[in-house]
Amino acid sequence: MLQKIKYLFDHSTTRPVFVIGTGRSGTHWLGYSLGNHPEVRATVEDKPMFNLSTRMALNPALEDKLFKPLVRAYKWQLFKSAPRLYMDKTHPNIWIAEKLLEAFPNALFLGIERNPYATVASMMKHGGVSAWHKRWREFPIPNRFLGITQDLADRYDRIPFASQCAMRWLAHHNRMNELRGTLGDAFLLITYESFAHDTKATVDTLKQFLALKSPVPIPEVKKDSLNKWKHQLSDSELADIQKTVGFSPDSVRD
Repeated sequence: MLQKIKYLFDHSTTRPVFVIGTGRSGTHWLGYSLGNHPEVRATVEDKPMFNLSTRMALNPALEDKLFKPLVRAYKWQLFKSAPRLYMDKTHPNIWIAEKLLEAFPNALFLGIERNPYATVASMMKHGGVSAWHKRWREFPIPNRFLGITQDLADRYDRIPFASQCAMRWLAHHNRMNELRGTLGDAFLLITYESFAHDTKATVDTLKQFLALKSPVPIPEVKKDSLNKWKHQLSDSELADIQKTVGFSPDSVRD
């Protein structure tokens, strides 16, 4: 009996879906929204997966030690999820996506982005997210998670906070573009704003990508909330973000 359970544990055909992105970009919201689907079982920032992934994102040298425990944790989640699709929102997995695909060849990766001005405004108000920028000295440089290069380290403390958050957004944005090539058809990138502006097309794309039979519940996006950042960011903060990401706030769709 134990051997049978071990075999099922190691050879589960349940498909994992990893929701990835940067903090405050809609990953949490997307994980909970899709987790309500009857064909999906979801975990959102659950232990030990979230802690293991975050530690590896901040310190790549830990991958040799922590990746195998992460895989074991996911195998247990897959075992518990059958016959449903298993979706996990552990957004730092963006930095180990290729390794996860190697460990789970049938995995799918669902990336979500939000415009950098809204993302940064939200980061600056969220204590848990912004705390990483204060703790940056605790982790190796370069820091892919925060977007800190060796050249920036000498002056990072003098960089405006809005710029620091924008650097983090940009690092994840560039990583998303990289994953388009390395993950191929196993990767889908959507935007938070698309749920408000192109709701049906976005929901239909998700349904097809995840191979779901029943309709995807339409997540609620309050359109007036999309522009909150315009009232939250000062002119100097807007300028700092623009200088980092390379495009003006005027180019962001309302």
